[in-house]
Amino acid sequence: MTFSSDQIDSLSKGSEQLIVPYNEANTRAGSYDLTIGDEYYIGSSQDESILDTRSLSKDQSFAIPPHAVCFILLTEAIKLPSDVTAKISLRMTHIYSGLVLTSQPPFDPGYSGNIIVMVHNFSASPVYLKQGERLATIEFSNLASIPKEVKPHRSVTTLKGQLTKPLVSSLSEIASISKAAQDRVNWLSNQMLIFAALIVAVLAVPGFFSYSGIVDRVNEQRDEIKELKASIEKYKIQYKKNLEEMADLKKLFTKYNVPPLSELSDSTTIKLPGQEVKE
Repeated sequence: MTFSSDQIDSLSKGSEQLIVPYNEANTRAGSYDLTIGDEYYIGSSQDESILDTRSLSKDQSFAIPPHAVCFILLTEAIKLPSDVTAKISLRMTHIYSGLVLTSQPPFDPGYSGNIIVMVHNFSASPVYLKQGERLATIEFSNLASIPKEVKPHRSVTTLKGQLTKPLVSSLSEIASISKAAQDRVNWLSNQMLIFAALIVAVLAVPGFFSYSGIVDRVNEQRDEIKELKASIEKYKIQYKKNLEEMADLKKLFTKYNVPPLSELSDSTTIKLPGQEVKE
């Protein structure tokens, strides 16, 4: 049978110390609201090799990222009699915000210690919590008979003492991969928009890619090539003429025994038929 608020109040204020610390304002008709303590842990996909719990001061806030898993040490400790068991559930306020309490077995009779809960943020937005805030509710029930042998859970005192390795939500990793892919798609989309804008700008220039513009440029290049060919032919003709004149001059020098230019001086006299030339 589930404990009523009167039973919870009586056992918590008496020597049994069912709930410590006990706040009568957190008692409900058939349950008791548990509050966020001073230690929590959120796994990070950026560094999966470090297990580092974080401390909270009084009324300090913290955020559970989208799709992340968070372990929270609650403020209250419980001390169960040998014929009492307890189970924990999440308050509806936090369920509406996107949090889900991971299913955990009930506390066996005789358990004495603190409480750790694991919540999963299934929403696409961060969920903000605060130290001392009511997070979960605990229900106590009597067993039909006292068990012959009681083997309670190991007592919990700190969160760090219970966790053995870092834990990262697979949904968080999937979300990170999805975000990276989305960022890549956005970047490619922006590049395509820039490329399209450049194409539009180029096509907006009159005649840049028009057929008539291309034809005009080809004709201009053709005319320049014709002029260049004509100049080359002119230089060839002049060069040929110069060679012929040099050959005639060489024959003339040979005929009149003109010495080489290197042997000529100011006093040298060259006699040609009918005239006298002085170099």
